[in-house]
Amino acid sequence: MKKKGIFLLAGVLVLGILASALQTYLKVQTYKLESSKITSPVRLAVITDLHSTIYGENQEELVALLEAQNPDAILLSGDIADDEVPHDGTKQLLDAIGDTYPCFYVSGNHEHWSGEYEKIAEMIASYGVTVLEGETTELDVNGNVIQIAGVDDPDKFFDFSEWESQLEQVKEERKDDDFTILLSHRPELVQWYEESGFDLVAAGHAHGGQVRIPLILNGLFAPNQGWFPDYAGGMYPLGETTMVVSRGLCKNNLPRIWNSPEVVMVEVVPEEA
Repeated sequence: MKKKGIFLLAGVLVLGILASALQTYLKVQTYKLESSKITSPVRLAVITDLHSTIYGENQEELVALLEAQNPDAILLSGDIADDEVPHDGTKQLLDAIGDTYPCFYVSGNHEHWSGEYEKIAEMIASYGVTVLEGETTELDVNGNVIQIAGVDDPDKFFDFSEWESQLEQVKEERKDDDFTILLSHRPELVQWYEESGFDLVAAGHAHGGQVRIPLILNGLFAPNQGWFPDYAGGMYPLGETTMVVSRGLCKNNLPRIWNSPEVVMVEVVPEEA
């Protein structure tokens, strides 16, 4: 009986561990960034890799989370739509946030894989979202001038140099005195980001490395980074630039192990003396 009890307890523990590992509850991951270029706090929500995943009726779970965070702007860093999943989840989210917050979008690889990127971009813009394709815009937030630039995912182009040309264009438009943000889907292009001069780069694409082991493994595998990716999810200093990589929101394909879908909040605060 004692052995049976031990085996039963061990089985319950294993099942409990597996259940916790497979949890896909939606979470908020907050990062704090100090800057001498702002005079009052700015709250930025980073949403990536939705892939049209649905969080409740009319995206009520995701929308409620955003409302609770009260962002000053929402940065949509690619793969908000998908190449195989219908766009219902994308439309529901944009319908809820497009007229409520300043929203800015750049493309991800799956939107280009769909073969109908232009239609997707038009659809996203129709909800009041600013679509950035090698362009820069300005936003006044709490008395701060924020420059927001965006580049397309490289899969839009046959030649990587065209992506570099977009990056060069937004670098030329960058103003040293303003807090500057670059939206770019892929986190692995760190060499270009480190030399870009932007204060913040907001990326996704890695899906958190799909599998995590808390305190041991930050990510198992990520596209374009391979096994044990360096940039699966987190905040990474790149010289004078800081890159924030969201683990994304997709729940449509492979299981996420200890890797909850997340909305990233970046709190930009004045630099302390």
